[in-house]
Amino acid sequence: MQPPEVCAFQLQLANLIEGRSQRRFLQGGMHMQEIQMTGMELLPAVVSVATVVISLWSLKVARRTEQVQLEAAVVTIALERRNSAAVHLQKYSELLSEVRDATKAAKQEIHHSADEVLRSLLHLVDDIAASREPRYSRHLFHEMSERIFESLAPELSFQPGEHMLMRYAGVRRKLRELSDACKRGEDTSDDPGWFAHLRTRLTFGPVPSSDEPPEQRLLSSNGFVRVYGDLDSRLDSDSGRRLMLESIDRVEKFCEVQRKLREAFENAHQRLTAALDKNTAEEFKVKESRELWVKVEAEMRALSLMKQLGLNDLKYFRNHDVLDALPEFVYAGAVLYTAARVADQSAFSSEPMRY
Repeated sequence: MQPPEVCAFQLQLANLIEGRSQRRFLQGGMHMQEIQMTGMELLPAVVSVATVVISLWSLKVARRTEQVQLEAAVVTIALERRNSAAVHLQKYSELLSEVRDATKAAKQEIHHSADEVLRSLLHLVDDIAASREPRYSRHLFHEMSERIFESLAPELSFQPGEHMLMRYAGVRRKLRELSDACKRGEDTSDDPGWFAHLRTRLTFGPVPSSDEPPEQRLLSSNGFVRVYGDLDSRLDSDSGRRLMLESIDRVEKFCEVQRKLREAFENAHQRLTAALDKNTAEEFKVKESRELWVKVEAEMRALSLMKQLGLNDLKYFRNHDVLDALPEFVYAGAVLYTAARVADQSAFSSEPMRY
């Protein structure tokens, strides 16, 4: 049996341990209660943040939907306008087809006439000019006629007819100057030649450029001057006079055909001009369809050239002495070649153009 002092000490120790345990339990409970209260306070904040995120996402989706709807509306309006323009401009497409069909026979006739007269001039120059190797005179004449046309061809479809007539008149003047220079033995070439161009390139210098129209540069080039001089040397004054007189008789056949067809070309040109004038007051312009506009413009240019570009004044040389017939002869070849090619390249169809 333990002494009373020891028992009292053990009892106090047990009470002390039990008191500490109770205090710890109470403190733990209070801590858990604090944790629970903190979690309950955070829940509304989390809900608020989630609400804001959902609102922003909904706003973004709404804006994207609105943008898609706006783009769809714009596309729909554009398609409706395009369809309305297509329906409205269809009558101009049909008018173009009608004009082409109405002038189809006239174009074929002037094409065949120009080709036939040009072939007769080829044989004529071979018969009259002195023969010289290695090239026939008809080859020289045909080459010059073709090259003059090719220098002007890129602009025939969009330049006004009056402007192109002035350009052809410039060709005629240049040919006369070239002929005078050949008679005086002058060098009329403005082309420095391939060696000068090569030397300029090797020295890293710029190639000299010219503001002259392409046909004027052609008529001043070494190649053209050489061909012209070769043909000019094969003609004397008597053979040149004979060449002029006999070519006038042949060219007159083309002039008669052109005079006969001029009214058909003029009427077709006036129909297209009147339609375009009327279109200026309408909502949908022909220019909105680039393909249709380009074809209408090209057709009007072709009609203008076929009725205006001619050789009616050549007959006046019949009763006048001409110092040199070759410029007029080469000019006649260029005009005939142009008339034949323009009539041939002017596309026409019995079906309205679709766009």
